[in-house]
Amino acid sequence: MSFGFESGFWFTLFAALQLIGAPVSIAAQKSSHSQHSHTLVLVDKKTNLLHLAHYEEDDSFRILKTYHTTTGKVKGDKQEEGDLKTPEGVYQFSYKILPPQLKAKFGVMAFYINYPNEYDQIAGCTGNNIMLHGTNEPERLKRDFDSEGCVVLKNEELLEIQQSIQPGLTPVLIFDELTPKYQTGGRDERLHKFFETWIRDWESRDVEKYMRHYHTDFASPIKGKHVDREQWKAYKGVLTRKYSRINVNASHPYFFRHPKYTMMMFTQDYESKLKGGGKGLVSRGTKILYIAEENGDPKIISENFTEMMW
Repeated sequence: MSFGFESGFWFTLFAALQLIGAPVSIAAQKSSHSQHSHTLVLVDKKTNLLHLAHYEEDDSFRILKTYHTTTGKVKGDKQEEGDLKTPEGVYQFSYKILPPQLKAKFGVMAFYINYPNEYDQIAGCTGNNIMLHGTNEPERLKRDFDSEGCVVLKNEELLEIQQSIQPGLTPVLIFDELTPKYQTGGRDERLHKFFETWIRDWESRDVEKYMRHYHTDFASPIKGKHVDREQWKAYKGVLTRKYSRINVNASHPYFFRHPKYTMMMFTQDYESKLKGGGKGLVSRGTKILYIAEENGDPKIISENFTEMMW
């Protein structure tokens, strides 16, 4: 197994940077790919520590450096707009913003975090504008809980860590308490088996077997519209009747575990053949799965796919 995020994420990154008017070139994106594809950020709200880590080939995390941070003024997991809590879960940095677009109180720069993500939306969580940002008031870092829900570092430390953060690519895992189990990561055989069985049942075109991998509360987008589990099953049933063969090659899997759920990323190469003998859909990109427990078993509660555009 080889490891490394693939180019499907670069489309997300490119779009985000365009939204804030930042120049970006495809060549620059590809050249920086290898520098950032194995890094992640771990945040421990109990100790107010932020760890920059490296994702190893056995799914374990190796801590590179640790920083003191401050988080939400109110303890607990964020549930709604204005509750002053820092969310807990597995997220991605959406994009970076700099002054003068960035307000002075957020320091030298900020990285937006994609809260609420798909899991949060299913759970009914609200709010926005959660960031990892600096501060022009360094005294704030002497107080452990002094933000409106964001994660705050000293300006000089954020300038240092920014070299390891790639928007649209680097995950940030935020914990109420980062126990050794989650700090070190490591291969979870049950999740690997679940993933492999899901791929096999998808390729089998047996919709009933395939749907056994999906959570009762499943919700996911299809062509911009969110559907529930029954609608997803009906959609997949249509494709099963349409295709005589489905091939799914899943490579470069990454597992980011959290007490609430696991977020999984991998490169998906999909190819199908029509029953009439013609060519079906061919696509390549990055798929993200949100996997939550249901009756003691892992189930997919949401998924999304970003197709590679070049």
